[in-house]
Amino acid sequence: MKRFKKVLALVLAGVLALAMLTACNGTTDPDKIMPEDGTPEVVLTVNNMAANKDLGQVEYSAKYSAVTKALLENWLEYTNNKINNTTYWENYRKITAELGSVKIVVGMTSDYRPGTSDYNPASKKSFKYDSLFKDESAFNLAEKIGVAYVTTSNGTVYQAVCLFDVN
Repeated sequence: MKRFKKVLALVLAGVLALAMLTACNGTTDPDKIMPEDGTPEVVLTVNNMAANKDLGQVEYSAKYSAVTKALLENWLEYTNNKINNTTYWENYRKITAELGSVKIVVGMTSDYRPGTSDYNPASKKSFKYDSLFKDESAFNLAEKIGVAYVTTSNGTVYQAVCLFDVN
């Protein structure tokens, strides 16, 4: 009987130790990890502005930030005369085709025209967050936010923000 109690105590101690290790799930969704390049401040600013307008909140996505960055790089190639308008739109369609049913509702949408003055994308110093709220009904469709920065050869840092409807 003593041996049984010792074995039982040992088993229970092992179970408690395992329970302690598994109780705290330290894993983080890699899609939610924000780079320390100003992205947390952008997400906070956008969500604070949305709250002040009684609009919904958006959640950061690394996956959609990569899409935003690809769109920004495509736009920079166009504005620096490295590609023509047709190539710009071909690249745009290739990048957004990978989204499947997910839609860009604010930012570099399919009706966005390079060279227009909606300030998205723009140099980091002149980015206007108000442009994200021009159409509040579109903003309210968004659940995810993508933030991208690209530094050009002359040192200018460009920023783009896109909001995605994932439902």
